[in-house]
Amino acid sequence: FAIAIDRRVLRVMRRVFFIISCSLAQQAGLLTAGDVDDNLNFGHFVGYANRTSPSVEAYEPGFSAPDLSDRVMVSVQDATGAHFPCASITASSDQLTKTFPAGTNGMLYLFPTLDGFGPGMLTFTAVPPGGCSGECVAATGSTGSAGISLVIEGVDGELPSALDVVFVVDATGSMDDEIAYLATELTSVMDRVQEAIPGVDIRVGLTVYRNPGMTLAYGLSKSISERADDLRQQGVGGSLEAMIEALDAALEMDWRGGNTARVMFVVTDEPPERGTYARTVQAAQTARSLGITMMGLAASGASETAEYLLRVFAAITGGRHLFLTDDSGVGNPHKEPAVQCYQVTRLDSLLLRVLKSEVLGERVEPPEEEVQREVGRQQGGVCIVDITSTTRMAPSEASSNPGVGLAVGVLLLSLSAGLLSQ
Repeated sequence: FAIAIDRRVLRVMRRVFFIISCSLAQQAGLLTAGDVDDNLNFGHFVGYANRTSPSVEAYEPGFSAPDLSDRVMVSVQDATGAHFPCASITASSDQLTKTFPAGTNGMLYLFPTLDGFGPGMLTFTAVPPGGCSGECVAATGSTGSAGISLVIEGVDGELPSALDVVFVVDATGSMDDEIAYLATELTSVMDRVQEAIPGVDIRVGLTVYRNPGMTLAYGLSKSISERADDLRQQGVGGSLEAMIEALDAALEMDWRGGNTARVMFVVTDEPPERGTYARTVQAAQTARSLGITMMGLAASGASETAEYLLRVFAAITGGRHLFLTDDSGVGNPHKEPAVQCYQVTRLDSLLLRVLKSEVLGERVEPPEEEVQREVGRQQGGVCIVDITSTTRMAPSEASSNPGVGLAVGVLLLSLSAGLLSQ
């Protein structure tokens, strides 16, 4: 009798877990996340990089951490004072001349040591993304300091009419707890982006990596559901992180030029395969030369080295570092990032704000009711007080957490259905 009861309970439990996993996998808005813009908190970032880079270099013999401390900020505006999206900026020193697209916010971050310009004065010329003609007057200027503002006369900047987004996703074994959720979030987010910024032509691409030689690439497509299905169908496996293969494949896609918002999300919990760190930093530099903004998305258990490299990618290209949190109760435990301040919201809402910010060229803040938890204090993404304590959700607020509510509801319904059917 005891054995029969145990088997019956076991059957019920298996059914419960199956129903819960299927229901959660189809439900968007469960994952929670925070983010940091290290270029808005550059002093904190330089300190973090100086503390962290020795251990990264020790783990990767031969890797020399990039020196980003000599950053030069170049801001391009039109005559009205508005930012000039995707302006083409040519930078010159006595040793080198390079041309880069500005971000959709009119900003470009240069790093003279990393970029090979060397010390001394830099000279800049900025023109609209399609070139300067008619009444347009190119902006010029020089600086030997940390920043310069350039003004293009005779023509106004225009917001991008197109958005290209590529997701670079780690599908090694440690990511098995989050791939299905991410696929669901992708469809939800891109649909909401289309609603929030109508008239913008959106394409989505995907690269998935495991061990070397196993990388899969799905080109930029207007079919968002198709790319979400491509991600959803991925199995996980392998332990070597062929990130560089996926980055190279992503960079080789047919990104649109000109006045286009271009974003690459790198989703992982581990650093790239040893021996490739320097190549991934070079990939970030290539992305910047193509006007692609890189955003890291650190998944559960992200290592210190993974966080460091993802934040370097974002700093070079003018992006943000995103990270999943434990607030949702979904997936394996998530590592707290080494940042001064951040706000926790649903991941789909964060991704929506990030992509909307990229199209509009200005930061979009979360509504107060969307913030589930806050570490430190910030204003417009800038940390204003160094506080390490956190404000966590009170037990009485658990019912307002969609992840908690869904999980509990599914559990109770499943138990009832399972027991009644026996």
